[in-house]
Amino acid sequence: MASRDEDIIRLIQGAHTEAIRRIEDEAIDAAVGGLDEEFTQAARDTTALWVKLFGGPRADAADDKLLARLIKAVRDELARLYKGLGARSQRALEDALNPAASLGVAQGSQILSLLTGRRTRGVEAVPSRAQRRAARALPGIVDEQHRSALTLLKTKLVRSLGLTGALAAVGRARGVVGRLKAAITHSVNETVNEAITEQTKQAGAKKVWVSERDACVTCTAYAGLVVDEGADFPGGLSWDPNQRGRTEPLKTPPRHPNCRCRAVPWKDEWAEPGVPSMPEVLRREAWRSIARGWSLPTESNAARIRAAREMLRTGVRLPKSVLEFAATAVRAGRFEDRTFPATGPGAGS
Repeated sequence: MASRDEDIIRLIQGAHTEAIRRIEDEAIDAAVGGLDEEFTQAARDTTALWVKLFGGPRADAADDKLLARLIKAVRDELARLYKGLGARSQRALEDALNPAASLGVAQGSQILSLLTGRRTRGVEAVPSRAQRRAARALPGIVDEQHRSALTLLKTKLVRSLGLTGALAAVGRARGVVGRLKAAITHSVNETVNEAITEQTKQAGAKKVWVSERDACVTCTAYAGLVVDEGADFPGGLSWDPNQRGRTEPLKTPPRHPNCRCRAVPWKDEWAEPGVPSMPEVLRREAWRSIARGWSLPTESNAARIRAAREMLRTGVRLPKSVLEFAATAVRAGRFEDRTFPATGPGAGS
């Protein structure tokens, strides 16, 4: 049977995270909508026009007039796709910040109520100036990406590279979608964490880092770490020795783009007698995650192996079977399955 603190962690990593994702998704949809698919179509159209003008995808752009026509067509299409994107993205993030702050208050209040056994009223929290500035910075990101893409549409460069050169410009322009998604996700999560920190301050509590279930090797190094409410979490931590020392101290997560870790209230006096406390459970979960290699596909297998090797070297206390699993993966140089088990024995083991 799960303890109270284990249930709270599941709540944070599950329903609370999904609620944040819904705000992210709504803002991202308002900002970029189906833009990614439109860039895919722009690449197809560029290829089709190249074939029509020059005879085939590998044909040289020998005719300067025809090449100028193609470059103009690509420039016009990028201008169309980028039109209004900066203002739309700024508005989408600005509209998401107040709901994110309110959600942080609600989640912080619920966590405090569960930890103390007393109903906790939410404090007032509004988006910080830093988050407002982040929203106003989005048009600049859009303009920068647009200009960068246009630098690839030079006559000499496209003539030299052929169709590959023209498609490179479309590909670089498409990069704005990922940049905007990352910026919106980061700002929404930062706003939620800032609001929870306000709850922590009012409660006179400390902050404990709650990592995601499939967190990266950096965030798992922070899991269960407790600092004073007004203090920063230290910089440079990671289970992967190759990634240590690369980050600065910070007041709350997110640690990196697309990070959905949380800093929530904690006092040692809230620990239940005879069972592992929230910080202890979080550290144990992080060790198990490293030992099992549970992670997202975006993280390299090599990083997880280095982290598992480091964890084994430090001698953390885990069941013998789990440590043997990690040792086998380290010897093999890879984890065969890195998917976090949603249900079944693995989910709670």
